[in-house]
Amino acid sequence: MLGLIKKKEEGTGDIVILISEREIRQMEVESENEQAIYAGGLTLPRADAEVRYFPAGGRAFVYGFTQQYLAETENITSLEKSTVLRNLFDYGATSKLANIQFYVMIAALIITVFLLRN
Repeated sequence: MLGLIKKKEEGTGDIVILISEREIRQMEVESENEQAIYAGGLTLPRADAEVRYFPAGGRAFVYGFTQQYLAETENITSLEKSTVLRNLFDYGATSKLANIQFYVMIAALIITVFLLRN
């Protein structure tokens, strides 16, 4: 019964292959969007990938890399995480703007009701 309610997350079958002069690394894709591929704690730009398709289904995103390239992708990942955390706790600034818009709409509604009554 719980198996029907709880949706099982299955892998996409997509992998990332990193190729350098001395080694080849393979990682499963954790998630992806239009700009980036997330795999193995790295954020890899989708534009840099060569996409290859498996006959049985799934894709391989192939990247040529250097140590500097990996360091930059790790920095992008940490920057995204810190930005998400900063925005998560930055609720005070946006709520003031939302309150002003709410009060303007209430005032416009009240003025409209008074104008229609006369």
